[in-house]
Amino acid sequence: MGKRMGLARFEALLENQKRELAFGQGTKLVQIAGTDGSGAQQSFSSAAGTGYGIHEYYEVVTPATADDNDVAASLSVYLPAQAIITEAALIPVELATSNHGLLALEVHSAAVADDAASAGTEIVGEDVSGNVSVPDNDCDLDATAGVLGKGITMGTLAYVERGADVTYLHVTAKEDLSSMTGTPKVGVYIKWLGQAPVVI
Repeated sequence: MGKRMGLARFEALLENQKRELAFGQGTKLVQIAGTDGSGAQQSFSSAAGTGYGIHEYYEVVTPATADDNDVAASLSVYLPAQAIITEAALIPVELATSNHGLLALEVHSAAVADDAASAGTEIVGEDVSGNVSVPDNDCDLDATAGVLGKGITMGTLAYVERGADVTYLHVTAKEDLSSMTGTPKVGVYIKWLGQAPVVI
């Protein structure tokens, strides 16, 4: 009888395999998140291999210390041109250890560095045009006022049609976060029609 392989060894070998898979029509692709909840992706794309379809993406980011209305974190992907955003949300995953942490989600046609002026369009948060976010607040990672799992959605905001612009997604500071402490984390959810996301 041959030598038996342990489960851990088998899993390690399987995880190190790199393969190309040919998906048939109607195939659903789900990319599982890392252990920290980052990078979850689900796509229903066309059978033509173009990547056109409806997509969902979720990533956990750690906001940096930033001034009010500056970018505090960015997603690690952007959406190609012609995307139509149908849903978006922020959810506190880990609170700060200080009383700082108000955040919103903005879209922009260019990448913006952390702690630089955001200059994007807010789609989730208290300052969304028409006050349509549900609830109509900013996402709060504050050690005292923040509540883990208390999400904010784009609510009744009309679909966001991006046209010829690519879409970078920025988590922006809605108060001065320059003295924020700890390792706060926020989950960012986005759903759109168009092409699959592009890794930055």
